[in-house]
Amino acid sequence: MSPLDFYQDNRFMNMLTRLHSKTTFNHIMEFISQNFKEYLPFEKVGLALVDEEEECINNRKVISDISSSSFGFEIPYYGTDLKEIIEMGIPKVINNLEVYFEKNPSSFWPIRILGEGFLATLILPLKVRDKGVGIIFFGHHSPNIYTQTHIDFLRFISTHVSTVFEKSFLMRELALTTVMGLANLAEKRDLETGQHIKRIKYYSRALAVELATNSIYKHKIDEEFIQDIYDFSPLHDIGKVGISDAILRKPGKLTPEEFEEMKKHTIIGKEILEAIEENLKKKGFSFFKMGIEIVYSHQEKFDGSGYPQGLKGEEIPLSARLVSVCDVFDACSLDRVYKKAYSLEECYRIVEEGKGTHFDPVIVDSFMNIREKIEKIYHRFHD
Repeated sequence: MSPLDFYQDNRFMNMLTRLHSKTTFNHIMEFISQNFKEYLPFEKVGLALVDEEEECINNRKVISDISSSSFGFEIPYYGTDLKEIIEMGIPKVINNLEVYFEKNPSSFWPIRILGEGFLATLILPLKVRDKGVGIIFFGHHSPNIYTQTHIDFLRFISTHVSTVFEKSFLMRELALTTVMGLANLAEKRDLETGQHIKRIKYYSRALAVELATNSIYKHKIDEEFIQDIYDFSPLHDIGKVGISDAILRKPGKLTPEEFEEMKKHTIIGKEILEAIEENLKKKGFSFFKMGIEIVYSHQEKFDGSGYPQGLKGEEIPLSARLVSVCDVFDACSLDRVYKKAYSLEECYRIVEEGKGTHFDPVIVDSFMNIREKIEKIYHRFHD
């Protein structure tokens, strides 16, 4: 089909209009899954983004007609043909992944797709301001299913998809950059270290992946949850920007009055993020639901003895229960003005002793299951 054919198709043009109204990665991918099948055969569609810090590409959203074990999908990026595909910015069709892998044995990503039984794929590179940032990929179990018509459709639609994606990407990055500046300020006032919030986000992501694959909470955790916990867990103490240095840096035990003042950091953090979220909603965006949950509820305890609301058990948002374990573990491992750092074994013991009282038992068990990953993160970002 030529571009003119698409422009003369009223249903197609109506679909384009609706596509441009989507403002989040999740909504964009759900729209593609629901509306592109009329023009393109696929049994799986996914979004994967480049992580420059980790030098890999990992999945952000996968929608499949069959069950898919895509949590923790992480593929080396630099020095691979996937990097070349993204940088070229041209949709690529591979109608037989087995043959492609035989010819390109250094490629890692076909192994993942082939392992799930998909034999053909279409790849749509994504760019933001001319920089390759990721891909949308389509998969099908039948080889040689994609024709020139399908490629023409993808080439025509690619500009529109990239435009919608770029708008969401830039807005999210701008919002996160703003609040991370506050989070870093809060950390530098409270701690001598600059690595606490970095460890927290990696601990939290590793724990979320474990919960998604090996716990009763796996039905509550998807790729979006995992990415959000990675992005928003560092914000947990953002409200401490509103607490005085005299309290934050006091070398001794806080008085009851001082502790009441310290507890307000959860409320201050919630108010900061709610104000940003309200402003985003006026522009059609919404990113900070999980962030608000975490900053407001990460000091709640499983037995109901925490603050600010005294929530109990599953009344506490799952995101906050998860971050609470990671935060306490890491805080125990740090030198503070009022204590020396504990050994890692002591930190694990403190978490284990809080099982069922301070912490969700299921989350504690999952945390203990990934001790090797936790310790790799600890040593990688140790001060």
